[in-house]
Amino acid sequence: MIQQHVNSILEKMSRLGISPAPVISPEALQAIAASLSITLPPTYVAFLTQIQNGGASDELHKNGPYYGIYSIEKSLAENEEWEVNVANHSPLISDIHFSDCYQAEADWDTHVWRYENDSAYKERVETVLDRFQHTGMLDGTLPVCEYGDGDYFRIMITGNNPGQIWVDSGVISDTGYYCLNVDILTFFERWLDRQLLAKQDPSQQLVRAWYPFLEFGSNERYQLLD
Repeated sequence: MIQQHVNSILEKMSRLGISPAPVISPEALQAIAASLSITLPPTYVAFLTQIQNGGASDELHKNGPYYGIYSIEKSLAENEEWEVNVANHSPLISDIHFSDCYQAEADWDTHVWRYENDSAYKERVETVLDRFQHTGMLDGTLPVCEYGDGDYFRIMITGNNPGQIWVDSGVISDTGYYCLNVDILTFFERWLDRQLLAKQDPSQQLVRAWYPFLEFGSNERYQLLD
């Protein structure tokens, strides 16, 4: 099943004229995992060793979703910079939507007014942010792709459902953490499918939606706008 997925991705990359970055050898990747005392998910291993180890770009949607997929070396360097420990068990189990946690006002202007004028409401907001808006929430994961605007995609390594892609829209942004409920192969191939569709119909390149960073996943929060 994984091999079929890999073959399909490589075929679609070829149709789009995308040249994969060099892969990493299974032996080198295993040595990295062993040095960190972690086990990498099979789908992530397949991506890095059979498709490409890297592909990040300064140009949006050039080589992969958004700003491309990180190499394992870049992922580890980012974690080190952010002081995230991939060997620690991740605290992420299900979506954490900050505004649900502090029962935010639906209207943004009302939310801002209450935050500035209602001390109890402000305390409620800050209690939630103090609890969740820190890099410890990213333990057990590796960054794999930059979305932009302070949001990143991360892959679960040490925690519930290893291999699943998550969105960190919480550490820099103050929105939350969301599971896409797909692995990196599915995430990448759905992006390829979008590019193939846009190649036939350029109007399909940009999609307006709620929680647009969830586009290539299977999270019910993602809803197309009319």
